[in-house]
Amino acid sequence: MRLFLIAICAVLWAAAPARADLTFCNDSAGRAVLAIGYKGAEGWTSEGWWEVTAGDCATVVPGPLPLTHYYWRGSTGEEDFPAGDFYFCTSETSFTIVGDTECEARGYARERFSEIVVGQTGEATVRITGAAAPPPEPEPAAENVDLQAVLQSLQGVWHDLEESSATTIIREDRIEDRYLGIVVGNATFTLAPTCDGAGGAGPVMLVTYEGTDAGPICWIILKLDDREWQFVPAGYDEPSRMRRGV
Repeated sequence: MRLFLIAICAVLWAAAPARADLTFCNDSAGRAVLAIGYKGAEGWTSEGWWEVTAGDCATVVPGPLPLTHYYWRGSTGEEDFPAGDFYFCTSETSFTIVGDTECEARGYARERFSEIVVGQTGEATVRITGAAAPPPEPEPAAENVDLQAVLQSLQGVWHDLEESSATTIIREDRIEDRYLGIVVGNATFTLAPTCDGAGGAGPVMLVTYEGTDAGPICWIILKLDDREWQFVPAGYDEPSRMRRGV
């Protein structure tokens, strides 16, 4: 199996920077072409491409940066750099695209981006050190997964990282969705090692919302610990990211 170098995205903060920018530094042996995504005044927006030759740095967004999160993807021209589970529209030529949905219907590609978290100083630097193959397929669910432990870990209040006004509260096997403190949805769920459409990934939550005739929705749990919960409905690409709260 062919091996590639791993691209490392590191956010660096200086003690007293003269400027605060979003900068990409290419520490790899070849050129890199880059695109970014962010939530602009008109909604989710993607822009590209910037070319950064080997050994050089390029300021993509001059600072201080107004947003706490940006997203990026890159390529050497032959291999893509590793990307996360955030999706934006792209084009082969230079682009600024508003909206991150219906990409193909509008004549664009829909591709994965990685997250950049901006520090308190309002700057971020991404260092690129190599290229890599596409991310592997999800591992099959373990047969001996402890579903009771998963249930206990889900209990509590969760805040949506993409929509600060949205909150999900889980009590036992019940889900309560709130927006600006107002209840907007109630559901029940059961846990299972996997489900149809998950490709063996899991564990999963089989969620049934009250007031609908639809059958259970299969939420594939991607990450669950004492701070963060990530899940994606089977058949979808974009995960929901939740942070535990009070």
